[in-house]
Amino acid sequence: MYKVVYKFKIADRWCVDVEGDTQYLKNGIKLKDEKGNVFVIQSIAIVDHKNMEYYKKYALLLLIGEIENIGKNLTIVA
Repeated sequence: MYKVVYKFKIADRWCVDVEGDTQYLKNGIKLKDEKGNVFVIQSIAIVDHKNMEYYKKYALLLLIGEIENIGKNLTIVA
């Protein structure tokens, strides 16, 4: 499970900062929140390159979907 820490808009795209085990996140993977909304990972970024342990726990995701209504937790859709 991934906790939604923060979301923000860049131009017409939404970015979501998540906390969790980031090794399973890849482009194209679907994530679902507790409300039933489904999102697709378009791109992944690591926000702190100086602390190598940080990237294992936090990631910035560019998601496709109705991000305005995103819940507090995301899980990978099998």
